[in-house]
Amino acid sequence: MRRLPGLDTLDGALEGLRRGDIEWICEFGAPSPLYLLPTRRWIGAMARTVRELGARRVLEVAAGDGFLSRCLASAAPELEVTASDSGAWEKPQARMSARERRDLRGISVPGLPPGPGVVRLGARAAIRRFRPDLVLAAWLPPGPMLESLIRAPVPLVLDIGATGATPGAWHWRWAHEILDGPLETLARCRLDERPRRKLHSRATLYYGAAHPQHGRERVRRGDWLWQFRPAEELR
Repeated sequence: MRRLPGLDTLDGALEGLRRGDIEWICEFGAPSPLYLLPTRRWIGAMARTVRELGARRVLEVAAGDGFLSRCLASAAPELEVTASDSGAWEKPQARMSARERRDLRGISVPGLPPGPGVVRLGARAAIRRFRPDLVLAAWLPPGPMLESLIRAPVPLVLDIGATGATPGAWHWRWAHEILDGPLETLARCRLDERPRRKLHSRATLYYGAAHPQHGRERVRRGDWLWQFRPAEELR
């Protein structure tokens, strides 16, 4: 059963591991797989951020076991927090690349079935059903999902990710804010082998299609964002 640790406790445990151990624990330990590693202080920062944004109905998509939503609901009982997941990663092969499937052949790799209380719905279907003020997306897989959320009829999309591991800077052509305060500095994830020296998480708030500031910048060759175009758009 997962528990919500204190920040200092988690940092001390991570600093005491050998290089590479955290990746193994998050991928093969129990419970796993783990991506974001929330702490009590970070959940508190998340609750404050949601309140400051004026959101009341929060929908977490691709929620996996639903741990993040349960922690947020406990910290902010005045919010309506719903967790949803399509179950696409229930079989471990679904979240593995062809190389990983080849390299890990014969090794037991856990899948990621939706946890108790997690509504089994795809992201867009969950948005239509629950009509949230804010969509919470933590460690989305690379691909079109984040952009689909930004274009959905919601006011706000809060993306918690990590540089080089989750959807990246190409999405910044959509109207957004970088939340570089406590929501980033207090965040911990599976990449943070030495959190007292280097952190990897980032928090980005996007204005969805139901927000008056929703919009997309046209990126041209030579613009800074041009270098982040995904491979399929380079053809």
